[in-house]
Amino acid sequence: MTMPVIGAAPSVALRAALQLYPARYRQERGEELAEVFADSTAAGGRVAVAREVLGLAVYGLRVRLGLTGASAAGRLLALAAPMIAGAVVGATMVPWLATVDRTTGWLAWDDSLENHVRAFAPPVAALLLAVAALLGRWTAVRATALVLGLVGLGRLGEAVFTSHSGLWWAGYVGMASLPFVAAALLLVAAPTDLLPRPTGRTAGLVLAAAVAGGLLEAAQSWDDTTFPLDLRWVVVMLIAPLLLTFAGLRGRWVPTAVGMTVLVLTGPGCLFNIWRESRGVSHLLPAAVPVVGLLVLVAVAVHRFGRRPAVSAVHGPA
Repeated sequence: MTMPVIGAAPSVALRAALQLYPARYRQERGEELAEVFADSTAAGGRVAVAREVLGLAVYGLRVRLGLTGASAAGRLLALAAPMIAGAVVGATMVPWLATVDRTTGWLAWDDSLENHVRAFAPPVAALLLAVAALLGRWTAVRATALVLGLVGLGRLGEAVFTSHSGLWWAGYVGMASLPFVAAALLLVAAPTDLLPRPTGRTAGLVLAAAVAGGLLEAAQSWDDTTFPLDLRWVVVMLIAPLLLTFAGLRGRWVPTAVGMTVLVLTGPGCLFNIWRESRGVSHLLPAAVPVVGLLVLVAVAVHRFGRRPAVSAVHGPA
């Protein structure tokens, strides 16, 4: 493979970026990628070179993780992206609107700039995310989703490192914060070339998901520490991922995308309450192991006997 020369020596950064691709992909297309890189950076400066290296590296990670436009996972994430974006908006705005009085009293007691940022950054980011999703500005959607995810991750880190209540309090805070972390990761992982353009259908998906996300957030009682979780709900929470996996393996993308969006919001709360009501991991394993085993058996069976023909591959960085 011919390696383009930048300055006086081969580009170490380019070599590192190409190492992110699977070995077979490098053997088949490595020289082509290097030639395109040399052509696109021939008249550019360091900024252009850095941008191209970053683009190659990101696409290499996508190829290695199976998150390109040619993969089933990539198509699923792109289909779910408008719903995830809308759900994040609803799940952010409903709790904020429900606690406006408490926020106002808190700011009246301490009106520092830091508290104003903590109070208003999430709803402002959510509104910006809604506008960006409706306009099909997916870079802005990802950026604002990352802001909300980082806010959630910060709150979870604070609960882990500053609380004396142990794992229970971290799980309690994680119910509210981890959905935004998961949503940000899924939106970033969605292939750019498959994300929908701004149409009436896309706008409808975003708005419907915002309403549904708000209703889900309002309907959940995860913030009630006395919330009773009987065996019936534990079974439902364990079976739902099984059905979702089965639908995905059968190529039923729309119900799988809807189910994945719902699990983004409810999954952390489900896991925490299953753990809490099971009174620890040792009590949870007898129920969880059979479900995981059944998931594996279904996946193997569908892979061997019911897998649909793969869509022809599309090559090239997104």
